[in-house]
Amino acid sequence: MSKPREDRTMPSFNVRFIKTVCDDMGHEHRACQAAFKVDAASLGAAAQQAETDFCKQKSVRDWTVFADVIELRTPPALQADMGRLA
Repeated sequence: MSKPREDRTMPSFNVRFIKTVCDDMGHEHRACQAAFKVDAASLGAAAQQAETDFCKQKSVRDWTVFADVIELRTPPALQADMGRLA
């Protein structure tokens, strides 16, 4: 007898592309250039998908033209699972 198939949905990741900019007084500020919600099997896959989406949206080959860093936030349930694995 076969096991019942578990219904596994991919977790969603919130991804933001951030650029640090200076104002006219020389103070640095973090500016969000784009934000995506990405469904992916892992954090790395989410980052890769978001990079592809960002480049398509901006019509560039390299996302670093518009942003300095990528922020990835995992869903709270996935964070809890990762904590148990550590």
